[in-house]
Amino acid sequence: MKTYFIPLVLVVIAAGISCKKDKPPGEKKVKVTTVAGEGKAAFADGPATSAGFYAPEDVVVTPDGTIYVTDLFNSRIRKIAAGQVFTFAGNSTQSIVNGNGLSASFIYPNRIALDVNGNLYILDGVDPRIRKISPAADVSTYAGTESPGFNDGNADVARFKEAGGGIVADARGNIYVADTYNNRIRKVSLSGEVTTIAGNGTAGFNNGNGGTAQFFNPGGIAIDQQGNLYISDRGNYRIRRITPGGQVSTFAGSGLQGDEDGTAALARFNAPLDLVIDNEGNLYVTDNHRIRKISAQGVVSTVAGSTPGYADGDGVSAKFYYPAGMGLDAQGNIYVGDLLNNRIRKISFE
Repeated sequence: MKTYFIPLVLVVIAAGISCKKDKPPGEKKVKVTTVAGEGKAAFADGPATSAGFYAPEDVVVTPDGTIYVTDLFNSRIRKIAAGQVFTFAGNSTQSIVNGNGLSASFIYPNRIALDVNGNLYILDGVDPRIRKISPAADVSTYAGTESPGFNDGNADVARFKEAGGGIVADARGNIYVADTYNNRIRKVSLSGEVTTIAGNGTAGFNNGNGGTAQFFNPGGIAIDQQGNLYISDRGNYRIRRITPGGQVSTFAGSGLQGDEDGTAALARFNAPLDLVIDNEGNLYVTDNHRIRKISAQGVVSTVAGSTPGYADGDGVSAKFYYPAGMGLDAQGNIYVGDLLNNRIRKISFE
């Protein structure tokens, strides 16, 4: 079995943010709270604060505030609504089986996306297929085959590598995947055609036209209102941007590994993991035990987290233990799969 995940979570370290007293005028206070999870590696549905998760890795939030979580080592997709945690799909059997709800099976579901019609799309850490879950919990294979590799074409013959680092849907329902170990960014169109939009397959660093650009283990992926894609290029310690026309550039990061905040060109990332972007164009990055922000003006700062641990609180006084995937709600609050704390955390701006 591949060690697909631990490298993703054990490659991350951090920075700081000014305290409340020194906040610039108009800057909102950052508050971190726990939404769900008792903290122990376990499985239990029920009231959110006593529910058990085992490495909750990624999160999406629907317009009505329902939260879906990829519960990695419980091999399930969990649902949080009205203060309760439910199992939406999957069971204790680690396998790839389609079907409805609890009759379906996953191995290590690790990444999740939501489209405008309420469908969920799942990546699995040791299976190269993209799975789809309808709002009625019907699980099917959306693209890819059981054989890992690389091939564009119709969804039923296209091939991906396992442990895809990120997945996102655009406003029309096209799906984009950071195909990590193929070092490519792939698209699944509404018609079911898989194409490569950026990356030539060779691990490296190069900006330019999509077909000649190079990535090094691309991970999280986000899309803005203009259709630009943002990629956490983990091996290059950068955040890359892909325009709708396929041009690849560096959005933030000097290319040197580290934790320095500052201007986008000089800031350093340790190993950026997941990304979300808000309606104001601010990009948020999970980077080691911290949540970093790249403002629309191109300034990198640390908004929450510091050293590893567990603590709710304001901004950098809060602590995470390998925060992994993130989701945004309609109000701009960020929900975080706090992987090794086995909890779902919320970052609000007041």
